[in-house]
Amino acid sequence: MGLGTGLMKSLMFVFNGIVWVLGLVLFVVGIVVLVEGENWNEIIDGKTVPVSVLLIIVGLVIAIVGFLGCFGALKQNSGMLLVYAIVLGVVILVQLVAGILAFIYSDEAEHLVRTGLEEALVEYGKQVDGEDSTWTKGIDWLQANLECCGVEGAEDWSRDMNISTYWISTTGGNHDIDTPDSCCRESKIADGCGTGMATGYNTADVYNTGCYEKGKSWLMNYTTAMGVCGFIFVIFEVLCLLIGGCL
Repeated sequence: MGLGTGLMKSLMFVFNGIVWVLGLVLFVVGIVVLVEGENWNEIIDGKTVPVSVLLIIVGLVIAIVGFLGCFGALKQNSGMLLVYAIVLGVVILVQLVAGILAFIYSDEAEHLVRTGLEEALVEYGKQVDGEDSTWTKGIDWLQANLECCGVEGAEDWSRDMNISTYWISTTGGNHDIDTPDSCCRESKIADGCGTGMATGYNTADVYNTGCYEKGKSWLMNYTTAMGVCGFIFVIFEVLCLLIGGCL
């Protein structure tokens, strides 16, 4: 085996080892999104499930591709390297298409967040079989974890805004100017801490930034992070494809 072939073999092994690790990371991220997404899946029209499943599948495929590349490089098995090259080429194309589609439909994602939040406020407080509905659990989780309140602000919960129709109704508790306790800042959390806070002036006690802005920022941050990771994936995969062709 010549020096050049040995170097290519080593690079192939190293790069595919990195691809294998990144694939496993993507697989784990998909599982986390699937589990955590249960808290707010209803708000974004059930979109967390297909996204998480896609991440799991793509991560698993990339991990398998990385393993095939490592094993094929060690054994210099031409058949395995051919399968590896074909599968890796398909994965690269899928990632590029997914990236383009994510960019095209970014505005639709923002619209989905707003409409989901507005519908969640309308349904907030209702119970199903004696338990809080998924809408209620989703809004409480978002407000507590993203440190936000309402769609545009705490006043969205008031009777004047007439958005949270069940919450302000007699059946829902007749909350004229109250926010849910999940709007309260962490240092102020207590039963009934949202009473009288849907005025937009009590910023010291409740979060007054709307969940739409916070949700949009969260979505953009994660989309950007995934875009960067995807770009890094493609670079490593293209390098692996080029090196594989030299073996």
